[in-house]
Amino acid sequence: MSLKATIKQLLPNSWILKRQRMKAAIQLRKDVRTDRRRFAKAYAAPACVSQTQMESLLIFFVHQIEKGFSFDEYQFGRGKGALRNIADLSARLRIADADWRNNPVYRDAVLALGEYLRRHLSAGHDTTYMTSLFDVEMLNDIERASKRNYPCIELSKNDKLDNADVPFHELVERRHAIRSYSEQPVTRAELEEAITLSLRTPSVCNRQPARVRIFTDAKQISNALKIQGGFGGYDTPPVLMLVTADLQAFMGSNERNEGYVDGGLFSMSLLYALESCGLAACPLNTMFSQETDRKTRELLHIPENEVFIMYISVGHFRETSRICRSQRFGLDRILMN
Repeated sequence: MSLKATIKQLLPNSWILKRQRMKAAIQLRKDVRTDRRRFAKAYAAPACVSQTQMESLLIFFVHQIEKGFSFDEYQFGRGKGALRNIADLSARLRIADADWRNNPVYRDAVLALGEYLRRHLSAGHDTTYMTSLFDVEMLNDIERASKRNYPCIELSKNDKLDNADVPFHELVERRHAIRSYSEQPVTRAELEEAITLSLRTPSVCNRQPARVRIFTDAKQISNALKIQGGFGGYDTPPVLMLVTADLQAFMGSNERNEGYVDGGLFSMSLLYALESCGLAACPLNTMFSQETDRKTRELLHIPENEVFIMYISVGHFRETSRICRSQRFGLDRILMN
């Protein structure tokens, strides 16, 4: 028997466990520092310099403009902060990307800004603030875009009637984030059917950390979304689902982020399941600060051993629904080798 094994036999088991916990805690601190350092170097901070960072920020602010096109009543003058950021980022992107005119992010920004300009001019609203932000070259692009038909997407409820029977590739193409719903109540049975379909989602070593909560009280949903901050301009949804991951399912520092992976997998399964069951849904981020995390846990009674993955607002489809265009990258931007 080795000396190490002999010492282990002599020491109390409680002491060995305590030492193992101390080693695990030290390793976790090291790994978290590495995570923080890596993220701090790479994330799209306001003063970012890389093309990918600029594009990410530009997509974020353009999405704010696009969301306005899906409101039941368009809010003229909305999005001045987003316009200011789009102007700055577009100018910087044109310096960073030699082929900026063919950049899909720039083109999508111009399309959205063209529709923004067209709507304001058609309704007789002053556009001086917007036009003062952009240089002549980009303003010309925006004005040309304003004279073209914006590729809005309108979905019909009738197109969803056979969702349960279509091939998966067609279901994937059909699914869109829907933020406005009909007045038809959503039953518990409908929601449980979708969740049951999602139970086949893979997870690390089949430990299945995903947890789902269903909220139907309008006041509670409204308060939760007010804290979340990303549902302004839309009516309170009839159902709000919350997906979390239970950290008690994981072992060791190397699995510290696995809850987000497994929770994300489960959430995507759930979104497809809701679509297949004929329910409209929209994923809503839960990227909370410490303060919003605390408020949400208090409001919804979420224990500290669970991490937030996402909200999903759910309802029945309206007869027709306007949605954000949300253009996707092509395969050439995603496939890396």
